[in-house]
Amino acid sequence: MKQKIKQGEEIMNLWNEGYEELEGVHCLAEYKEQIVPENQGNPFIEALPNRLGADAFSDALFSAPMFRPEFLELEVEDRIELSQQIRPSFWLPFPSHYDKYRGLYTMIKIGYQSRNPLTAVYNRQFAIGWDKILENGLDENGANIAGNIPTAQSLSEIGLSGMGKSKIYERILKQLFPQVIHHHEYKDRKLLMTQVVWLHIECPSQKSLSAFCRNFYAAVDKILGSNYYEKHGEKGGTADNLKGRMVKVAAQINLGLLIIDEIQNIHRAHSGGDETLINFITELVNTIGIPTIIIGTFKAMYIYKNSLANSRRGIPASYNENITSFLLEDSWDWNQFVHGLWDLQYTAKYTPLTEELKATMYFHSIGIPDIAVKLYMHVQQKAILVGGDERITVPLIDEVASKSLRLFKPISEKIRRGEDVDLKKIEDIEPDWASFNDYIEQASFRMKIYGKLAQDHARSLQRKDKNTILEELTNFVLNLVPNAELAESLAISVYNATGGMGDKQVMFKQVAQLALESNHPVSQKNEQELKDDQAISLPKLKKPKKMKPPLDEEDIRYIVKEGLKKGISAEEALEEVNIVREWNDFLKFCM
Repeated sequence: MKQKIKQGEEIMNLWNEGYEELEGVHCLAEYKEQIVPENQGNPFIEALPNRLGADAFSDALFSAPMFRPEFLELEVEDRIELSQQIRPSFWLPFPSHYDKYRGLYTMIKIGYQSRNPLTAVYNRQFAIGWDKILENGLDENGANIAGNIPTAQSLSEIGLSGMGKSKIYERILKQLFPQVIHHHEYKDRKLLMTQVVWLHIECPSQKSLSAFCRNFYAAVDKILGSNYYEKHGEKGGTADNLKGRMVKVAAQINLGLLIIDEIQNIHRAHSGGDETLINFITELVNTIGIPTIIIGTFKAMYIYKNSLANSRRGIPASYNENITSFLLEDSWDWNQFVHGLWDLQYTAKYTPLTEELKATMYFHSIGIPDIAVKLYMHVQQKAILVGGDERITVPLIDEVASKSLRLFKPISEKIRRGEDVDLKKIEDIEPDWASFNDYIEQASFRMKIYGKLAQDHARSLQRKDKNTILEELTNFVLNLVPNAELAESLAISVYNATGGMGDKQVMFKQVAQLALESNHPVSQKNEQELKDDQAISLPKLKKPKKMKPPLDEEDIRYIVKEGLKKGISAEEALEEVNIVREWNDFLKFCM
């Protein structure tokens, strides 16, 4: 490991030779042969580093604090200080991280396909003026007024705090890409150009377009030593003037990727601020051709919702969305993460990781890596301070969590109970599911969902296909009832009872049971009659009276109903199956 770090430092210094006073990694262009025809003959693409395989990617991004056996013999304060290095130093790549790297790498290359400095159309855009190109947008063929068809893609990375949304892109870009590539000559042809491969800025707390542009100029000046902030940052003007100046700079530095962090800030914007900024981001992608990644919490969801109806520019043509929620307790990611974390023990006696300890860590962190790391650090420090054998135990984790996670505890308890979380107060934890489900159903762009929400998303896809499910249920039950109207009535009743989110096989079972209990003879129609009935358009039929499918024995309503038959109260019935407990049973959660 030590040797790898040293080699990495040598590479970084070599890349920055002559540019040590500037931020970011700089290098001279070295052109590599391209396999994809669309990438060939483009200096901006050929100068990019080669793509890494999954194993090489994992090796490059994994990091952990240095650990030596002799550390365990150090004094208490020294070992506590060592344990504090876990959070800034420990990083374990997940398979989903490699998916994001692959997507990011492709975004940069595809974005440069329409910006080849050796082509006439590239230079024509500078002659026309980027402000005019931005103002005129795209024609019906997707070309700007210079005749160029931008190939840029955009991506939203949405998720809760602590899942490493920003950190993963920061690590990928800083460790696997140079930030600035300097071109001097390409195939015996002079090419004096600067290529900024990526730029990271934060959505300003002021939420205004002018503040956004100033953040952009400041970030460019830090890596290039330029004076764009002095020239443009303090200038006022209309929104069109602000956008035009920033677009000109982005084009001049040949920006490959723009990362906009903390995008949820725009939802607190003054009147019109959020729409102005989102429209500008859309224009950067669609009209200018700069790939963009926007990162934010669940508060930033539905960011392009209003753009869906915008017929002129609309949602970015190649827009994707990644949504990340809690890690699942039985997932590969969580198990690998907690095992890797657990090895970093600075206590006098090593405590092996048991299933009980792992479950306790998940219980308190609810699958958020950042919370788990903080908790583990505090648990070690408590064990070291208490002394003795310094073993890590479940009661110790519970005790530390009750104090160090005191502010987080009300949120985690609500989530564990399956209660809704008020987004107005806790906007970073989880999206409002009703709105989120509608959003998924309406989304026309590609969406990837990770963690706990992935399960809910799979069910939402089923709900999205409502008409198909109703048709299947109706056609199935037509073999059991005499007419199509009754068949549709039973199908809709079962569908509505589950909100369209139930298991399809269970719905088939329920609708069959209702059909057999409906006191109608089983249909003996011939094949042609069945086809005629099935051809009946469902929407033309009257809305049937809602019928409830039979209750499951574990359903609370069923338990209460059966209890009433026995002459006992609802509370007593629930107590019998341990759903309701004595008040003192919960004291242990409050100690």
